[in-house]
Amino acid sequence: MNSLKLIILAFFDICRLRLGPQDLPTSKTLLGLTLIFYTIISLMLSLIQMSLGKSLLSAIIDTGLLVILVGSLLYFTSHYERVIQTLTALAGTNILFGIPTIPLVFFIGQKSLNNNQVDFMVLLLFGVVMWNFIVYAHILRNSLEIPMFASFALTILISILTFSILNQVIPMVK
Repeated sequence: MNSLKLIILAFFDICRLRLGPQDLPTSKTLLGLTLIFYTIISLMLSLIQMSLGKSLLSAIIDTGLLVILVGSLLYFTSHYERVIQTLTALAGTNILFGIPTIPLVFFIGQKSLNNNQVDFMVLLLFGVVMWNFIVYAHILRNSLEIPMFASFALTILISILTFSILNQVIPMVK
């Protein structure tokens, strides 16, 4: 239990930009667990907008794209030895960001909220998404040994690619 606490604290420290993916253990088991929980968080977020079948497909594709895009990026930049730690860091931190995102997305869609409440929720969601982008870029910066600007540009590119592919395969309609 103590090592689980240390891993969770490491994910929080990565979110605070105090640690990088290189500070995580190179563990296929930890990678597998974080990818499973990442998929579950993605599924829960998708269920707010889509049916179960589409949500499950969306979550699986999202996880697959994370592995393929980041793994390919590391491979083609000759940093393939860092793939396990990088994917673990990305999945683990995205789990942490997904936890507050789920209720925010859910409440934004509620008709019973007034405009001020919806505006506040959207502002909070924007803050979570922006911090998630910064952390994603921080992880890529450490893994690829590139400047933060370049890693932020890659983060945006990967996000656009993922969103575009998901939207082509599964249109965002209930």
